[in-house]
Amino acid sequence: MKSQKANPTSSIQHPASSIQHPAPSILILSDGKPGHYNQSLGITDRMGDVSTEVIEVRFRRKWRDNLLRVFARLLAGIRLPRKLIKAMLKWAMEHSFAKAILGARRFDVILSTGSSVAAPNLLLGRLMEVKTAVCTRPSPMGTAHFDLAILPEHMRPRRHAANTAMTLGVPNRVTPEYVEKAGADLAERLDVADQRIVGLLLGGDDRRYFIPPDMASSLCDILLNICEKREIRLALTTSRRTDPASENVIKSRIRGNPLCCFSILASEPQQENPVPGILGISDVIIVTEDSFSMVCEAASSGRKIVILKVNRKKHGDPKRQRIYEMLVERGYARAADISNLKDVVLDFADDPSKPKALNDAQTAADALRELLRK
Repeated sequence: MKSQKANPTSSIQHPASSIQHPAPSILILSDGKPGHYNQSLGITDRMGDVSTEVIEVRFRRKWRDNLLRVFARLLAGIRLPRKLIKAMLKWAMEHSFAKAILGARRFDVILSTGSSVAAPNLLLGRLMEVKTAVCTRPSPMGTAHFDLAILPEHMRPRRHAANTAMTLGVPNRVTPEYVEKAGADLAERLDVADQRIVGLLLGGDDRRYFIPPDMASSLCDILLNICEKREIRLALTTSRRTDPASENVIKSRIRGNPLCCFSILASEPQQENPVPGILGISDVIIVTEDSFSMVCEAASSGRKIVILKVNRKKHGDPKRQRIYEMLVERGYARAADISNLKDVVLDFADDPSKPKALNDAQTAADALRELLRK
């Protein structure tokens, strides 16, 4: 049977619903850091009908990464020859990673989170002649030359820019439904489905905050007292930044205690991400203020969140602390310090009201979808 050729003069009209358009395609450049990578994935998760591909970026040396950032910033306003762009990427990146990026198919938009992947994002966008989007302000690149910059409130620019979309915190993959399932799976594994649980997400030291061993010890006292008073169990995890001495306090005071039903220490080998499960099984979750991404993940869970103040170097981070105040004011969390933590947790545990769930990833996804539409 012979195939029929299309008649260019045919007046037959096909309904719009029968015309299938390809899903928008997004290339995610990853620096290998879970906190950054999950911001990008949190956005694409909310978009649903998109195809995504992830390519990791690794540099030959750190100084080449730094120089590429400087070159990209200085040359951002200039139309660069394609050969020069390719040469810059090959010079800066490890061979196999440069080959993967330069050999990637054409996408509708390139998305990245983190300063080290911002320059490859911009340069590859110029090479492919496609739109570019970044989460958080990359240093020293800035955001002016990207088609979209998704910035948390504490990075709000002094002057409004047309290419900027603002979120309260940072996007992430956490949703109430996600932690509900993770919590149900963990509760079944631990056989604690009928028990009340307080969760602890313990951060650590950076240039603005620190959690010394004496604070960790006081925190143990408070948590064990809460558990004993109300027949509550404890679930906790530490972070890679937790002071080893403080982690040892947690380990010696709480691990092995029958009041603790679940503990995963960051210094030990891990086969799972404990955070979603802890969020899901806990009636109240305490999260330390030093980790902005961890606070945002907790606030996105729709669970009862207490942001715990820790020791601060000088004045901590006033802009970030203002965001925490806004989270409290808008009903996403409560705040406490060591002196009133017990009262805040017990009062919150007895409060029948349901907290709000932060959804910055959806705000970012809507902005990225609008960029694709344009």
